[in-house]
Amino acid sequence: MSDPEPLTLTETAAETGRARTAIARRLADIICLPSSVISPQERWIVGDLLYEILRNSDARIRRRCALRLSEIKDAPANIVKLLAADELDIATPLLQASEAVSDFDLMEISRLGTTGHRVLIAERLSVSETVTAALASMSEPAVITALLKNHGARLAPPTVNHIVALAQDEAGYVASLLKRQELRPRAALQLFWHCDHPNRKLVLQRFAVGRSLMIEASEEVFAMAAAEGWADPLVNRALKFVDRRQRNREASDVSEYGSMEGLISQIRLRGAEPELIGELGLMAGISDSLIGRICDDPGGEPLAILCKATGADRAFLEQLCEGLGGFSESEGLRRATAIYDALSVEKAQTVLRYWDWSKAGDGRQK
Repeated sequence: MSDPEPLTLTETAAETGRARTAIARRLADIICLPSSVISPQERWIVGDLLYEILRNSDARIRRRCALRLSEIKDAPANIVKLLAADELDIATPLLQASEAVSDFDLMEISRLGTTGHRVLIAERLSVSETVTAALASMSEPAVITALLKNHGARLAPPTVNHIVALAQDEAGYVASLLKRQELRPRAALQLFWHCDHPNRKLVLQRFAVGRSLMIEASEEVFAMAAAEGWADPLVNRALKFVDRRQRNREASDVSEYGSMEGLISQIRLRGAEPELIGELGLMAGISDSLIGRICDDPGGEPLAILCKATGADRAFLEQLCEGLGGFSESEGLRRATAIYDALSVEKAQTVLRYWDWSKAGDGRQK
């Protein structure tokens, strides 16, 4: 992506003599006086005079004024914006620390400035959600890395989701994303697919939770929904997430393989035949897109979650790994069994169902 055109002064700055340097310094001195000495009206008038001088002065004068005004909380907004959008070495003190730069101006500078301007904005002591959204929308690795490392930068859920989507191609975002308090289950469990094994373990440790409260609160709703003939699709969708049972018993009853374990034994012998994989998803009670993603994943951890959630013993996890990718003698099996042993059935079910509920399985394959 090419950088947008940077903001520039409205006229070519001319080389200036001692008089212009002196008047610029004097006016800046007046602007920096405390409010007990100068009224807001007088400060604004002086600011208008200084603004006109700075627009047509050389970089030396602009740099000096920027450094001086960076510490003034109520510095004139027009001058602050002019200098904050200037060449990077002039803009730096204002973009780093000035409280006089408004969010609106920061968003405009982020849109029209250079990558260097955006990195400085991302590193500010405090960055609002609207400004971080504008910065992240450019999808520049240097800027997003600065945002993720800055815990004074507040990230709205859409911004987090955008960065999670970018993490598929920018693995360096993953570790920093996992440290953000704004990360929510939906984004984290989508991020899981882009993580290495240690970070997948961190995702599961933080977001694989039980559903005891939901189960207890919803017990009588199952009877209500059944009495209504399961007519409300939204209720059905929510209850499917809460249900204690993971396997589709009806699918097992009509299957020629008799059970999920029988089907896994066939996958071990015949490999990842589409018909077998489709039936595996049906027996597990999950969507075709999710079972496809689980079986295509090269890491092995999703297979462990599938087996633990459905109550399949570790021996069948080993058979499934062997049939799908030759994991039985590889590091993949070690990763899979480590996840299998670390998760309870209920927590594995939460992850599996949340993937399906949130359509996390509909993303691009790794």
